[in-house]
Amino acid sequence: MTIKETYYALSTPLGVSATATIRISGPRAIDIISKITKKPTGFFKHGVSNILYIYNKNNGLVDRAVVACFEKPSSYTGENMVEIHSHGNPTIVRNIFNCLSTLGLRLANPGEFTKTAYLNKKIDLVQAEAVFNLISSRSTGGVDISLNNLSGSLSKRLLLIQKSLIYTLSLVEYELDITETDSLKNTQTQ
Repeated sequence: MTIKETYYALSTPLGVSATATIRISGPRAIDIISKITKKPTGFFKHGVSNILYIYNKNNGLVDRAVVACFEKPSSYTGENMVEIHSHGNPTIVRNIFNCLSTLGLRLANPGEFTKTAYLNKKIDLVQAEAVFNLISSRSTGGVDISLNNLSGSLSKRLLLIQKSLIYTLSLVEYELDITETDSLKNTQTQ
């Protein structure tokens, strides 16, 4: 059995902005946010956002941020997950990253949150591909198609086609079996 790691990444573009979103996913996500906010783990409720102070290992104030926790399996990744909506100053983001690294978390690989969601059966492969397409779409039409695929509509249509093909294949196999049986009976009676 492999030990699942807890990992983090910036979910918004790096640069100066009003806010930045840092996502944490894995078994230690809620324990980690408890440590850097100095709130007990029982304080955090699934899907509830709180405005909290974030501290580094020396108890220095890093930022005041909106923090939302999502318990497994009811999160995007299917794991315990936390979103920190901090101020978008790159220095603040870097300081939060340092807090997380100091506590033993690792930086996520590109696409790891979506890959984990797929592996935990939160989304299918078509929806996982739609996430990438949605992020990289450059037109309203592309966004609309990606959102439609992300919602599962294409997956549902493909499932109907799959069921129809399986049903058709079973009919063909049945007809071949019947034809073979009839052919065998005719040979024996002659």
